Amino acid sequence: MTILLKVWIQIRYSYLYVFKNAIILNGYVDGSTWRGIRHRNWGDDLNYYLLQLITNRPVIIYQYFWLAKKLHLKNYLCIGTLLDTKNYSNSHTIVWGSGCSAIHPEILIEKPDRICSVRGKKTRQLLLEKKISCPENYGDPALLLPYFYQPRSQQKKYKLGIIPHIIDKNHVFVENLRKHHPDVLIIDLGDYQKWTDVVDQICSCDQIASSSLHGLIVSDAYNVPNCWIELGGQRLLMAGYFKFYDYASSVNRSFDYPLTVNKDTSLETIFKEVSKWRKPQINIESVLQACPFSHR
Repeated sequence: MTILLKVWIQIRYSYLYVFKNAIILNGYVDGSTWRGIRHRNWGDDLNYYLLQLITNRPVIIYQYFWLAKKLHLKNYLCIGTLLDTKNYSNSHTIVWGSGCSAIHPEILIEKPDRICSVRGKKTRQLLLEKKISCPENYGDPALLLPYFYQPRSQQKKYKLGIIPHIIDKNHVFVENLRKHHPDVLIIDLGDYQKWTDVVDQICSCDQIASSSLHGLIVSDAYNVPNCWIELGGQRLLMAGYFKFYDYASSVNRSFDYPLTVNKDTSLETIFKEVSKWRKPQINIESVLQACPFSHR
């Protein structure tokens, strides 16, 4: 990042915070641009877009705002597995729907200023074990998407949508589908134009198979039958399986293990796995009531 860009970000963020009542988002979102954010991972980027949608206020990124760190300004940790990740949650953080990874239990979690809710029961249990008080309020904020946005079209165009985690996007199974199955939509979470395009694509599919947690969450939110798959990279992810089980606990959904997919996995095997899906118990009102922002 150039010096000029760094200076510009401080000026822009200061203006938005002082004059436009901007929300300071503490999350894994790339704000090192001249305007807006750089699209890197749709699930994390959703923080930026959803908070604007809910509040009609601009959003600025804590990690890139020097003044916020220097003056210990109030910041918000929402979508993501960051509660027990170093350099995120701090004593001035308000938590709404975030989760833990439990990969490094020895890490000391700095007690946030306030916890409104967490992603799931497993995150709450981990916090309680570390002597951090946490209410029995659960739910990933992404579950609210249908409350604020509906796709332009309700027409189903594909019999199956595959949502690979960004580390899985070049998996051989995904590449084979691109070449040989035009009736299967590959939904790219790392290279999208508008954030709403991903929602539109999910809702254009009869069924979804996803190695991305937020692919499953958003499919559940819009009642698109889905299944959890592993394309090889999931074991390498910092949050591992814990975040999937954590989410499932919040909507009374049963996850055992993901369906391991390789180059020889048939679509029929995936369809059979999706057939086990049952509509989850999503309590929209509970997620809304825990929201720390005044919403439209």
